[in-house]
Amino acid sequence: MKYDVVTIGDILRDIFVFPAEDEMEKPINRNLIERKVQGERFLLFEFGDKITISDIAYSIGGSAGNVAAGIAKMGLKSGVIGKVGADNEGKEVLNTLRQAKVNTSYIDIADNKKTSFSIILSYRGERSILVFHSFRPTDFEIPKDLDTEWLYVGPLGENYKTLYTKITTLAAEKNVKIAINPGSVQIKEGLAAFGGLLRVAKILFLNKEEAATLAGFSGIASVRDIVTVLRKTGIETIVITDGKDGAYLATQDEFMRIHAYPGNRVEATGAGDAFASAFLSASIKGEKLLTCLEWGVTNSASVIEHIGAQEGLLDASQVKKRVNTYRWPASSMRFS
Repeated sequence: MKYDVVTIGDILRDIFVFPAEDEMEKPINRNLIERKVQGERFLLFEFGDKITISDIAYSIGGSAGNVAAGIAKMGLKSGVIGKVGADNEGKEVLNTLRQAKVNTSYIDIADNKKTSFSIILSYRGERSILVFHSFRPTDFEIPKDLDTEWLYVGPLGENYKTLYTKITTLAAEKNVKIAINPGSVQIKEGLAAFGGLLRVAKILFLNKEEAATLAGFSGIASVRDIVTVLRKTGIETIVITDGKDGAYLATQDEFMRIHAYPGNRVEATGAGDAFASAFLSASIKGEKLLTCLEWGVTNSASVIEHIGAQEGLLDASQVKKRVNTYRWPASSMRFS
């Protein structure tokens, strides 16, 4: 089968936990905390506390699964390279992806292993995530018969460099287009962590904080300065999301920004994956770069109105309707 996009990376069982707000609103010495870590925000509870949960929800997560589901929702052919355990959670992951019309033939089932999962503490639309990775990047095998236009590389854990080398070779030998959304492990190690991958990749997806760190900035940096550094890697297109402030796109010839699409923020998990799947889908369908940005922020705004990274994903007709009927405020700002 010829795919439009195959993703590679973790596939998770997500457990959403919603602490009772009245129990989290305890008096603290805010000035002390702000002196220790300037500008950071904290979700605090005392060691040994028993915290009441006001609600709980279950979903499927992991960037590879989320993006593949988003691509399929847009009417394109998608598949996933990954692993799950031979447990009930693994079966549920596979069933959910199949229902989303994602091909799961490249997902291996590992005996005597648990499916990776995350516990997401969701509070006032923000979240902190506890993650259990059952598999390493060395467990992900790229099929020899892989036939796809794009390979989307999601965040990976330790021991990822061998896989990066294989992906770089795949791009060179089979002319597969690469889109990459690096994880915290790669970002902390800096640009040198990618080897030659960024030189052959087509699109790099990052949020603003990730982009600043990857570019080597330790303090506040402008998007222009961040892009100037990242452009030197040779990557064709840099896409930087900035939450409620929209998103930026940079190529060697253009630098543009789009404002966020309005939405009622309920839970933010999967916003970046929804953006990436819509942006990439628009690109595959031949849309202009500005339109790709519009699709991205619109799909992202829909997902954050729901609990779970795959709830709220839009199909192509839905996203087109929203993009075409919304009056975009200064929707494109181009810079030289």
